Amino acid sequence: MKKVILIASILIVITIINSCVREQDERDRFVGTWTGNMSFARSGTEYSTTEIIIKSNTNSAQIIFKNSGRIAITNGNSFVYQDFRASDVISGTYSGTGSIDGNTITEYGLITSDNSLYQGDLGDWSRHLTRQK
Repeated sequence: MKKVILIASILIVITIINSCVREQDERDRFVGTWTGNMSFARSGTEYSTTEIIIKSNTNSAQIIFKNSGRIAITNGNSFVYQDFRASDVISGTYSGTGSIDGNTITEYGLITSDNSLYQGDLGDWSRHLTRQK
Protein backbone atom coordinates (compact mmCIF):
# COMPACT_ATOMS: atom_id res chain seq x y z
CA MET A 1 0.00 0.00 0.00
CA LYS A 2 2.87 2.36 0.82
CA LYS A 3 4.37 1.69 -2.62
CA VAL A 4 1.08 2.56 -4.33
CA ILE A 5 0.85 5.85 -2.40
CA LEU A 6 4.51 6.63 -3.18
CA ILE A 7 4.06 5.92 -6.90
CA ALA A 8 0.83 7.94 -7.00
CA SER A 9 2.56 10.84 -5.23
CA ILE A 10 5.47 10.78 -7.69
CA LEU A 11 3.07 10.75 -10.66
CA ILE A 12 1.14 13.70 -9.23
CA VAL A 13 4.35 15.69 -8.71
CA ILE A 14 5.53 14.92 -12.27
CA THR A 15 2.13 15.96 -13.66
CA ILE A 16 2.24 19.25 -11.74
CA ILE A 17 5.80 20.01 -12.89
CA ASN A 18 4.97 19.21 -16.52
CA SER A 19 1.89 21.42 -16.44
CA CYS A 20 3.98 24.33 -15.14
CA VAL A 21 6.58 24.10 -17.91
CA ARG A 22 5.79 26.76 -20.49
CA GLU A 23 6.27 26.02 -24.16
CA GLN A 24 9.05 28.06 -25.74
CA ASP A 25 7.90 30.42 -28.48
CA GLU A 26 10.52 30.14 -31.24
CA ARG A 27 9.93 33.80 -32.12
CA ASP A 28 11.40 34.90 -28.77
CA ARG A 29 14.93 34.52 -30.17
CA PHE A 30 14.16 37.26 -32.72
CA VAL A 31 12.45 39.75 -30.39
CA GLY A 32 14.48 42.82 -29.45
CA THR A 33 16.31 45.85 -30.76
CA TRP A 34 18.83 45.26 -33.54
CA THR A 35 21.33 47.54 -35.30
CA GLY A 36 23.51 47.01 -38.32
CA ASN A 37 24.01 47.77 -41.99
CA MET A 38 21.92 47.27 -45.09
CA SER A 39 23.67 47.13 -48.44
CA PHE A 40 22.69 47.03 -52.09
CA ALA A 41 24.96 45.03 -54.42
CA ARG A 42 24.24 46.80 -57.69
CA SER A 43 24.65 50.37 -56.45
CA GLY A 44 27.27 49.63 -53.79
CA THR A 45 25.21 51.69 -51.34
CA GLU A 46 25.30 50.87 -47.64
CA TYR A 47 23.59 52.54 -44.71
CA SER A 48 23.06 52.04 -40.98
CA THR A 49 19.76 50.65 -39.78
CA THR A 50 17.99 50.02 -36.49
CA GLU A 51 15.13 47.57 -36.21
CA ILE A 52 12.79 46.60 -33.39
CA ILE A 53 11.37 43.10 -33.84
CA ILE A 54 8.15 42.09 -32.09
CA LYS A 55 5.87 39.05 -32.19
CA SER A 56 2.59 39.23 -34.07
CA ASN A 57 -0.52 38.90 -31.93
CA THR A 58 -2.50 37.34 -34.78
CA ASN A 59 -0.12 34.71 -36.21
CA SER A 60 1.98 32.41 -34.01
CA ALA A 61 4.73 32.12 -36.65
CA GLN A 62 4.93 35.80 -37.58
CA ILE A 63 7.39 38.48 -36.50
CA ILE A 64 7.06 42.17 -37.29
CA PHE A 65 9.97 44.48 -38.04
CA LYS A 66 8.38 47.45 -36.30
CA ASN A 67 10.52 50.29 -37.69
CA SER A 68 10.04 49.28 -41.31
CA GLY A 69 6.67 47.54 -41.05
CA ARG A 70 8.03 44.40 -42.69
CA ILE A 71 6.49 41.03 -41.82
CA ALA A 72 8.19 37.63 -41.83
CA ILE A 73 7.20 34.05 -41.11
CA THR A 74 9.59 32.16 -38.83
CA ASN A 75 10.64 28.54 -39.04
CA GLY A 76 13.16 27.62 -36.36
CA ASN A 77 16.24 29.83 -36.77
CA SER A 78 15.15 31.25 -40.11
CA PHE A 79 12.41 33.41 -41.59
CA VAL A 80 10.98 34.42 -44.94
CA TYR A 81 9.75 37.93 -45.60
CA GLN A 82 6.38 38.54 -47.11
CA ASP A 83 7.13 40.64 -50.20
CA PHE A 84 7.14 44.33 -49.30
CA ARG A 85 7.37 47.65 -51.06
CA ALA A 86 10.08 49.99 -49.91
CA SER A 87 11.83 53.10 -51.00
CA ASP A 88 14.88 52.84 -48.75
CA VAL A 89 17.73 53.63 -51.12
CA ILE A 90 16.27 51.73 -54.06
CA SER A 91 12.49 51.79 -54.59
CA GLY A 92 10.84 48.52 -55.51
CA THR A 93 9.40 45.27 -54.25
CA TYR A 94 11.69 43.44 -51.87
CA SER A 95 11.70 39.71 -51.17
CA GLY A 96 14.09 37.85 -48.94
CA THR A 97 15.03 35.44 -46.20
CA GLY A 98 16.98 35.66 -43.00
CA SER A 99 18.45 33.59 -40.22
CA ILE A 100 19.60 34.08 -36.68
CA ASP A 101 22.77 32.75 -35.08
CA GLY A 102 23.01 33.82 -31.45
CA ASN A 103 22.97 37.61 -31.43
CA THR A 104 23.34 38.07 -35.20
CA ILE A 105 20.68 38.18 -37.91
CA THR A 106 21.75 37.88 -41.54
CA GLU A 107 19.27 38.66 -44.33
CA TYR A 108 19.46 38.43 -48.12
CA GLY A 109 17.02 39.21 -50.87
CA LEU A 110 16.14 40.57 -54.28
CA ILE A 111 14.64 43.89 -55.37
CA THR A 112 12.40 44.11 -58.43
CA SER A 113 11.20 47.35 -59.97
CA ASP A 114 7.62 48.39 -60.59
CA ASN A 115 8.78 51.39 -62.60
CA SER A 116 8.19 50.98 -66.33
CA LEU A 117 11.60 52.53 -67.06
CA TYR A 118 13.48 50.02 -64.91
CA GLN A 119 11.46 46.83 -65.14
CA GLY A 120 12.84 43.67 -63.67
CA ASP A 121 15.73 42.87 -61.36
CA LEU A 122 17.28 45.83 -59.54
CA GLY A 123 19.81 43.71 -57.69
CA ASP A 124 20.44 42.01 -54.40
CA TRP A 125 20.17 43.48 -50.93
CA SER A 126 21.59 42.19 -47.66
CA ARG A 127 21.40 43.25 -44.05
CA HIS A 128 23.47 42.21 -41.04
CA LEU A 129 22.05 43.02 -37.62
CA THR A 130 23.42 42.65 -34.09
CA ARG A 131 21.20 42.43 -30.99
CA GLN A 132 21.44 45.44 -28.67
CA LYS A 133 21.37 44.94 -24.93
